[in-house]
Amino acid sequence: MKIAIVAPSPVPFTVGGAEQLFWGMREAIHEYTPHQCELVKIPTREDNFWNLIASYYSFYTLDLSHFDMVISTKYPSWMVQHGNHVVYMVHTLRGLYDTYHFCNLPTETPAYLRVGLVGEIVEIIHENHFSKDAVNVVFEKLRLLKEDEAHYKSETFQFPGPFVQEIIHFFDGFALAPERIKQYYTMSDTVRLRKDYFPVGVSVNIIHPPSKLNHYSSTGYDYLFTVSRLDGPKRIDLIIKAMKYVPHRIKLMIAGTGPEEQKLRKMADGDKRIEFVGFVHDKELVDLYSRALAVVFIPYAEDYGLITLEAMLSRKPVITTTDSGGPVELVKNGLSGFVVDPDPRRIAEKINYCIEHPYEARKMGEYGYLTAQGITWENFSSRLLGGEVIRQQKKRKILVLATYSCYPPRGGGQHRLYNLYSLLAKHYDVTICSVIESNKVYQNLTLKNGLRQICIPQNREHAEAQWSMEKKVGVNLYDVAMINHIELSHDYVDTVKELMEQSDVVIFAHPYLFSLHKYVGPGKRVVYDAIDVEYQQKKDYIKNSDYLARISESEMAACTESDRIFAISDENREILIQMYGVNPDKIVIVPNGVDVKHIGIPSDKEREQMKKSVGFSGVPTILFVGSWHPPNLEALRFIVEDIQKKCKGCLFLIVGSIKDYYTQEYGALPANVLAFGTVDEDEKCELYKLADVAINPMFSGSGTNLKMLDYMSAGIPVVTTPVGARGIPIVNYEHAIVCPPEQMVGKIQELISDDPIRERLRSNARKLVENDFSWDSIVCQMEEYLQYLIDQRC
Repeated sequence: MKIAIVAPSPVPFTVGGAEQLFWGMREAIHEYTPHQCELVKIPTREDNFWNLIASYYSFYTLDLSHFDMVISTKYPSWMVQHGNHVVYMVHTLRGLYDTYHFCNLPTETPAYLRVGLVGEIVEIIHENHFSKDAVNVVFEKLRLLKEDEAHYKSETFQFPGPFVQEIIHFFDGFALAPERIKQYYTMSDTVRLRKDYFPVGVSVNIIHPPSKLNHYSSTGYDYLFTVSRLDGPKRIDLIIKAMKYVPHRIKLMIAGTGPEEQKLRKMADGDKRIEFVGFVHDKELVDLYSRALAVVFIPYAEDYGLITLEAMLSRKPVITTTDSGGPVELVKNGLSGFVVDPDPRRIAEKINYCIEHPYEARKMGEYGYLTAQGITWENFSSRLLGGEVIRQQKKRKILVLATYSCYPPRGGGQHRLYNLYSLLAKHYDVTICSVIESNKVYQNLTLKNGLRQICIPQNREHAEAQWSMEKKVGVNLYDVAMINHIELSHDYVDTVKELMEQSDVVIFAHPYLFSLHKYVGPGKRVVYDAIDVEYQQKKDYIKNSDYLARISESEMAACTESDRIFAISDENREILIQMYGVNPDKIVIVPNGVDVKHIGIPSDKEREQMKKSVGFSGVPTILFVGSWHPPNLEALRFIVEDIQKKCKGCLFLIVGSIKDYYTQEYGALPANVLAFGTVDEDEKCELYKLADVAINPMFSGSGTNLKMLDYMSAGIPVVTTPVGARGIPIVNYEHAIVCPPEQMVGKIQELISDDPIRERLRSNARKLVENDFSWDSIVCQMEEYLQYLIDQRC
């Protein structure tokens, strides 16, 4: 069908919730249905009697017969005449309906004004014959009345006023009569139940509209937030008054502008906690929601209140009032927020509760988020058009459990998590739920690529148990302590249980959280992503047989009790089979990879220009990248204590968190070792452009070194030990130089001085990673493995 959405275009033009709704309706019909859709808007003025009448006449005479269906939205758009007319009512002209009583004016035109044409018009209206002939006569008499206006009392044309109220009720009664409308819809029960909005006895369906905002997240709980037009019906003054009864040092952020702004600023003067942020763009608004503890939204008789929905999708509890209208329909009192009397003290009580019970506030936010999931443009389109939608297959849900965040990716493990699952999020609903260190901040956000990341700090008892373990052995046991103490982090475990119920597949990244496997319900699939062989990774680092035994037991449980194992290399696959007796058919290879599109190769000339710009011109530069893991610390010690002393005149560039752990343990680095610490992806790529050679002097560890793939993708020729080259099919002197540690200095010097070898390694290495280690190709194969598991479940 060809569908026209019909709406007024306000003069002067402003963008409000109604305008955003109309745009969203059009886009949704285009995206989710097989129909064509156009948004038809007519400029309308309603600043006086005659402009309002003219606006009604414009829609009445609008010819849309070339469309198969029209959907009218807001007064006076339903005056359009069409044989297939559906109404999705935003609201009538409220100043002549449900808020007219505030004017203290009569509801009928006084007898002393009913003279001449005015009397004739009123007589036709009172006959209650909503016929087209009657409407035509009224419009014609109004035309004559305007020509003869000077002969009538000015009070007749008062706006708002009783005469115009009667006229508009008559026009709306005609336009909305059941014989002219195929179906009635509106956005809330609040609108549906308003007196005289709809003809008596008709069925009106409620379809809650979504917001046009995207990429909601929850990244903090720093302040109270409200946003709206700053005018009387929004009752911002009540929130400001409520703050007098809030003793806590918490900010109230108020976004928006409007006619009462100066009055409200004056009311708030003296309370430094209250901050007016003015108009904000969509991106700023999403960020403000993201960092709020709670959203306070207490308008009077709001039609719907998208702010309520946006807060819920940002996982924030909403505090509203019993007379707020639409928001009361969305907020479940005590579950997703609070519904209280419109009294400053009652509002303050719930604000204080959220401040004093932050975990309960977060739980309410999560509940609200779940209840809002059904309010989508797809569902909106389906109901509005009677189910005529292009059905999109519901995405399967995958839950990944990890002991660190994935975004922004810095270390190798983070890169694996981020790249695998952000690409997988194109076709699956993927959530990574991470337990993080106790001094970090709770985070709940959905990235632009669709990947959802939840980070929950350890509870205090959990952190203390970890610190007690670490005192015994003198090394970091953050991940190992999860094996026996994760249950102490109740917030994390409770969240994981809820997410597991909703998920089709649960993936454990590393074995340290595998004890939570017992909460996976029947019929769900479990995958162990063996990023390393953890026992081998830790055995030379942790000198405690009890803790090593725990790692081995946990790793064995992950291998034997999971439905599928992802190993990152054939070598690791064989080790897991030998150590834990794993069925070989259970293990598939999902290697580490690299984002080859993100990492470019500079020419020798460009590299030299880059080096010159930072004062490195003429100095051979040697790169090493590493996070804090023990094998990297061992490698950096070898660089500092051996390689750098023998490579005279060279500058060593050290990138990653390994710098901090080295300096804490061994003191300052030599002058020719320049350490950059942790950097973001763009900064790292810029540093790659400064390197003539990269080295990977690894002595221990398992799996594939992501740094090797990065080096090779960036076109940096590499000298590595055999351990550093594990898991990558490197041919010596074709893709990299592979040698024992004692030969590394000589091979580095050879590579620096031999241009043809450098160029050959650079070109061949890049081709190798493009062909075998692109994240895109890895994820394609991984999807096949996951789909097979899901199909078995079904």
